[in-house]
Formats: sequence, C-alpha cells, structure tokens
Amino acid sequence: MINVLKKNWLFAFVSIAILTSCGVSRQKAQIENLGKCKYDIQSVDSIRVAGTSIQKIVKSDGIDLSALPSVALGMLRKNIPLDAVVRLRIQNPTLKKAAINQFQYIILFEKKQLAEGIVNQSISIDPGQSTIASVRLNTNIYELINNGDLARFIGSNSNTKKGLFTIKIKPSINIAGKSIFYPGYITIDKEVSRNILL
Repeated sequence: MINVLKKNWLFAFVSIAILTSCGVSRQKAQIENLGKCKYDIQSVDSIRVAGTSIQKIVKSDGIDLSALPSVALGMLRKNIPLDAVVRLRIQNPTLKKAAINQFQYIILFEKKQLAEGIVNQSISIDPGQSTIASVRLNTNIYELINNGDLARFIGSNSNTKKGLFTIKIKPSINIAGKSIFYPGYITIDKEVSRNILL
C-alpha cells in the first residue's frame, strides 16, 4: 500500500514538474516572440501643455503663446508639464502567440529623453493579430521649449517638417511569480509631422 502511495505521489510530482516546465517554456517563447513583432506609433492623443490643449496653442501660422499664460511662470520654475497618451500598435506576424504582463519604456524626441516609466498592462497577441497599448506620458518639457526644439517642430505649418519620435520598450512576462524581462530594449523610431499632435 505504501509503495503504491509512493508511486502515486512520484507520478503526481513528475507530472506537475513537466506541466510547470512546459508552461515556463511556453511563456519564455511568448516573450522571445515579442522581438519578432512589428511596432508602430499609431497616434499621440489628449495632449496638454501646462494644462492647455495643444489645439489651442498651435495655429496654422505658428504657436500662440498667449494661449499659455502659465508658460511664463513655468519658464521661471523650469517646469512646463506635458500630458499625453501615446498609442503603440503591436502586430504579431509570426505563427506563435506573443504576450506581455508589463513593460518599461523610455520616450525620446529628437534623441532627447522626455520620460520613462512602467506600463502594467497584460497584452496577448495571437498569430497574425495586432493590438494597441496605451502609454500615458507625464513629463516636464522645459528643456525642449527652452532650446527651441519643440517650437521648431510644432511651429512649422509645413507637412514636410519632421521630428524624430522614439519609444524604447522592455517587455516582461510573469513566470512563477517573477518578472522576466526581454533582453535589451525594443526601439521604435518614427519620423512624424506636427499633424500627429493635432
């Protein structure tokens, strides 16, 4: 009887170990598959500079700073807040599922870092499918305004004027209670005109 119980326990233990190993291998394969996905900046929405909608600031012939009475004070304090939502499109062209539990991000404009943070959003992308991940951006753009980079970009009424927008993401997946991160950052570069902001 004891031998039978031992055999049953051993069988159950081995079965659990095999199933756990298969689950971990499957999850690791899903996160590795993220490196094969295609990423694109779909849009930048709900943009507010110092609490004012970007649509009230940008005119057809340039920037209307009179719409930003708080900018003068912000310049003195070296703190001009920017709030926005970046929509990141992730497409899975492979034959296997890709999955994310959360991801670290770094956002740059013209190679100057704007913000960094973590998005806690579970994402599962079936083969051949795509999804949109939302990244909420809260940052201080004093330096961008002070050095004129932002003014040159959004103040141009030409669609040919481009700015380099970059998002670097490091996705992770939860395996046995631990976050396993993708090795290195996945970099998405996109040259955009000011129309993406309007």
